[in-house]
Amino acid sequence: MDDKKKKRKFSIKTLPATLFMIALALVIVLLGYIFLAATLGYTGYDVVESIVGNLIGVLASFALFDILYNKLTQDEYTRETSQQITKTLMGEPEILDSFSDEDKKHFLTSTLASLLKDDDAVDMLATNMNKYFDKAREARIRKAFDYTINLYPNLTPEYADNGFPGAEDGTYYLIDEDINFNIKYLSKSEENYTRNEVSIGFNYDKKSLDEGLLEIGNDDDFKKCIFNEDLVITQEARNYIESIPENQLDEVISSLFMPIVRIDDSVDDEDKCQFKVQRKTNGLILKYYLDYERTAKEHNVRIYFKMPRIWNSIFEVTLVDPTKSPHIKLKYDSSMDVTMYSYLNKESTSNTSACIKKAGLYDIAIKDEWIYPKSGIVFNIKNKSKSGLVKPE
Repeated sequence: MDDKKKKRKFSIKTLPATLFMIALALVIVLLGYIFLAATLGYTGYDVVESIVGNLIGVLASFALFDILYNKLTQDEYTRETSQQITKTLMGEPEILDSFSDEDKKHFLTSTLASLLKDDDAVDMLATNMNKYFDKAREARIRKAFDYTINLYPNLTPEYADNGFPGAEDGTYYLIDEDINFNIKYLSKSEENYTRNEVSIGFNYDKKSLDEGLLEIGNDDDFKKCIFNEDLVITQEARNYIESIPENQLDEVISSLFMPIVRIDDSVDDEDKCQFKVQRKTNGLILKYYLDYERTAKEHNVRIYFKMPRIWNSIFEVTLVDPTKSPHIKLKYDSSMDVTMYSYLNKESTSNTSACIKKAGLYDIAIKDEWIYPKSGIVFNIKNKSKSGLVKPE
């Protein structure tokens, strides 16, 4: 029997024990007065009167003791029971399911008050938690996020072969991106991952890029993309893309960008084109038709492509979903001057020891931390042999 059961059992039995002690005291008093009556001549009335008087005094004392003892033991038992119930609630989400959302939020607020001991700090955290409760039910989260970027000082021969403007005059460098991650969505449905048609977008301007990344604005095509990247090229290059005949567009873009998209175990059909290109005034949409388990709540995603980018421009890696333990690696040629600026979580180790910088390499590996949106890293990429700045038109 544990201590709590012992205490409870003992407190319940105190009243019979008290009565026994009173009876014992009465017997002792009775024997004492019989002795006095025999030796000092006390009458029977005197003995009874004295016994009753003493009994009342003894009974009152023992009754008061019993009441106080039970009160103290019951209060202690109540406190211990309350603590045990609280521990059970904190450790068993299934029990908390029986409470309303308001009760759960009040429980969290009380817990914060106990931890922080400051009303303003509690108000700040509680307000932010309440703001994100509904969003969390609809959120996407990413895990096992691995992003590798390779920079090359020259475009591949395919660009010159296809007549891409500026392919050989030093206007561009080549960027090669390989992204792998697991994505889990918490809502009942996630439109971007519940269709056979899966899209990635290449945006000509920052506004379209941000609207696509954050899934806001009026352009549904970019909002539906599972990945968006800015395509920093000259107006002449944009005109070139617009001039490609429709029946050659998919083949040319495939040759220039070599894009690959995989979700789970989806495999391309090599006998036909794996994607269709949609031209828009503010960029390109690449639409894939993939066979994967659309009803699953979690997917493994891989995206690969290469693309041209104007020298002396900014390249940005943006995390738009809560991401655990991201690993971001950028490799570059010795002819390039690359500077990194991080706007990942301010308190994250990513801004200190998590970044390894060597000749031709930035390697940012964050372990066991969640990075929250909108966070990221900016790379300023320059050509050491050129001091001028070329801007897209």
